[in-house]
Parts: sequence; structure tokens; C-alpha cells
Amino acid sequence: MSVADELTRIVTAKADIKRAINAKGGTLVNEKITEYAAAIDNLLPQEFGFRVRFIDYDGTILKTMYVADGEAANPPEIPQHQGMIFQGWNCALDDIHGHRDIGAIYTTESGACEFDVRMEIPTGLTVTFYPYIESGTLTIDWGNGSTDEISAMGKQTVSFTYADYGTYTIKMKISAGGSWYIPDYFCQGSNRNYYLIAARIAGVRQLSSNAFQYKYGLRTVTFDRCLSSVGEQIFYECRALVAIVFPDSLTTIGRYSMQYCYGLSRVVFPDSITIIPEYVCYNCHTLDGVTIPEGVTEIHPCAFQGCYSINYVHFPSTLKTIRSYAFCSNYALREIRLPEDLEWLEDRVFQDCYAVEKVNLPESLTRVNGYIFQHCRNLRHINIPSSWTSIPNGLCYCCYSLESIEIPENITYIGDEAFYECYRLTEVKFHADIATIRSGSFRYCRAMRDYYCCRTAPPILTSSNVFNDIPGSCVIWVPKSTDRTVLTAYKTASNWSNYANYMKEMEE
Repeated sequence: MSVADELTRIVTAKADIKRAINAKGGTLVNEKITEYAAAIDNLLPQEFGFRVRFIDYDGTILKTMYVADGEAANPPEIPQHQGMIFQGWNCALDDIHGHRDIGAIYTTESGACEFDVRMEIPTGLTVTFYPYIESGTLTIDWGNGSTDEISAMGKQTVSFTYADYGTYTIKMKISAGGSWYIPDYFCQGSNRNYYLIAARIAGVRQLSSNAFQYKYGLRTVTFDRCLSSVGEQIFYECRALVAIVFPDSLTTIGRYSMQYCYGLSRVVFPDSITIIPEYVCYNCHTLDGVTIPEGVTEIHPCAFQGCYSINYVHFPSTLKTIRSYAFCSNYALREIRLPEDLEWLEDRVFQDCYAVEKVNLPESLTRVNGYIFQHCRNLRHINIPSSWTSIPNGLCYCCYSLESIEIPENITYIGDEAFYECYRLTEVKFHADIATIRSGSFRYCRAMRDYYCCRTAPPILTSSNVFNDIPGSCVIWVPKSTDRTVLTAYKTASNWSNYANYMKEMEE
């Protein structure tokens, strides 16, 4: 096949895919390859079920399949890795009720905690660790024939200086019946400890705060099913780390645990956790997507803020609360599908999600803070749940592409700057229940043609700038009345009087 023929085939295929996406209600804006992939992925559940991905410890996607609601996923062949024993998957494979990422869990053949240390300086490298021994004897194999044994209790200091260039595997193993864990600042003795390149954590129940922070060369981490808790800032600024699969034995993940892991592309959370902690993946610039497992009820502040490459988020049905800035600055996120039982969105949760085009807010959502969708520049549609009685401050602040908004009849209050700089809004209807419209709510809505005010008594405008920069052709329609009493009331009401020249009575 010639190059020209191949190009023709590709163009034809793209056109066919585009027609199929449009026929199913999908959208394409820029027609980039990634956009096609995202659109197809969003439509597939409608036809084939939920997407399930099996992911290896290093982020490799072992298998992708689509599973009908309530059915089981079929795993791939068991991965084989030298020195590692497969323990199973970190999530249940049956009763699938949403998109899932399922990760492979391993232990080491020796059952020991292992670390690879890369030598890159000719003068030798001293590595230092601080294990905490609760009972038993800890044996350390330095990977070059040298060993140490430590039986003293408590936090210990162990060091070794390598004379030769190379890669060494350090093994730490507690004696039978003994217990130890990795405490705070476990390997922070020397800047040269940055040369840690891989960690296989087996037989360890706890990783305490800051244990592996600033390990710029650390690329892979594996955990076995002994692990129950991970402390704060555990992998803080491990810039080369590419993937993390947490085991289903884990119940606690500390705050800031993967903050500034710029190379992190995949994180697989287990069903065993109920909270996604604050700043857990803050500024993980290459994270391509997130699957929040069933059982999680809260996502804490700034959990995924600044994750520029996230193009999908799969929320669980159990989710009740998403706190401040949790998904702020997810520039590539195109669709937000919130669970039906969600109750609370704190302020600025989806601020600066530039690519989002459509949002459906569930009726269960009864607590909403301000500026949720600020600067969602491509947001074209958002619904206001009928359960709401007020619209919060800055709900759609600077949503330049918003084309329409329907305000339910039971809304009584519109907050400050709710639709500030929504350039494409052309029509808004204020039902008779609306009593208060606050400062700048519709300021700079420069395409507005019609405001329909159904209340005979003018709602309170708390500022004279509610409709500032109103287009000259815009009409503020008010109820028709005998002797124009309602029109007069609007024209003379506080702050409404600034817009008297735009007012007309509605037709019968």
C-alpha cells in the first residue's frame, strides 16, 4: 500500500469514527487522536459496559476489556518478573459497577524488603538507612557479599560505603517472628541516597512519613499484602516514579504522599480505602487519569490539583463529598460524570478545567460552595438541580462558552458573580421565586439578548453592577400590569434604575 493510499484509509476511518461518535451524542472539538480516544472511551460503556484495565506494578497496561454492569472481569495471564512472586490483584474482579483500574500485587522471592542502588560516582557511595526494629534481628545484605545484623530495638542507623561503580540490590529481612517498619526519613542520611532506583517493599506493615522523599532516581515501587499504612509525603517529589499500585491490605494513605511526582502516569488505589487524602497527587503533571474505587466517600482538598494531563476521572457510586480544589487545573479533563448520590462540592473543585464541555449536577447535591467551575472556558452546558434554592457565588465565573442556563422555579437567590463573563449567554429567565440577585451575577454577559423577570415586585439587586456591560440591544422584560405599575417599580427600584432604558413589558 502506498503512502497516499494509507493516508486515505486513515482519513476515511477517522470520518467513520466521527460519525459514530456524533450519532451517539459524543462531541469532538479539535479532532486530535487523544480526543478521539477519550470520546470513544466515554461512549463504550453505553454499548459494551464499563472499562476495566489490568495494570502492572510499573504502569504497563496488561489488558483492557469492557464488562457489563454486575459482571466479572477476566484477568490476563499472570505476569512473570524475576525475583518477584505474584500475589493477586488489588481489587475484586467480580461485580463490576463502574470503570476500574486493577493492579498486580507482588512479593519478593525472599520475603525481604529490597532496594536497588545505582552507583554513579567513582569515589564510592555511602548509603544510610534508619530501620525501626520492634522485635527480632534485622539482617541486611548489601548486595556485594557484605552483611550486617542488628538486634537492638528502636530506630537504628545502618550505613555502607561502596568502593566500586555498579548497581546493587540491598535486602533487609527480619528474623522469624520479628517485626520492623520503615520510619520517618528512612533513607535521608545523604543526598547521595538519591541514587535509589527501585524499591520492593515486602514483609513491612508500615511506611512512615517522608520515608522516600526526594528520591529523584526512584522509578518503580512494589508492595506486598503486609502493608497496612502509608505516611505523609512518603514519595514526595520522587520525580522519576512512573506508577504506583497500592495493595488491598492498605487502609491509610497519608497526605502529600505523591505530591510533585512529575513523572507519575498511573496510580491504582485499592477498594480498602475510604478517603482520598489531601494533596495526594498534587502537581503530578503526567498522570493520565484517575479511577476512584468503590467505597471511597470523600476526596480531600487539592488531591489532584495541577494534574494537567488527566483526561478522565471515574467516580464511585459511594462518593459523598469532593473538597476544595480537588481537581483544579486539570486542563485535559473533558467530561465530569458525578455520581448520583453526591452530596457536597466545596469551593473551586473544578476550577480551571479548561476542556470540560458538559456537566450534569445530581439532584442529591445539596451543599455547594463557591466558584466550582471558575474558568472552565469550554463549558457549554450545566444544569441547576431542582433541589437547589440558591445558586452559589461564582458557580460559572468566566465560563466563556456557556450557551444557556435554565434557572429552576424554586431558586430564590443568585450569588455574587455566579455567571460573570459568560460571554455567550443569550437568554435568562428569572422566575417569580427569585428574591435576591447579588453583585456582578451577570456582569460582562455581552451576548445577552433577553432577561425575563417574572416577579411583580423587583428582586433585590445588591449592587449596581449586576448587569454591567449589558449590550445595547438587550431587553429586560418585566410583567405587564395596569398603568405600567410593575414597569415603574422596576425602573425606580434600587440598582434596577441603572438599567431603566433596557426595560419593556412582556407581551400578553
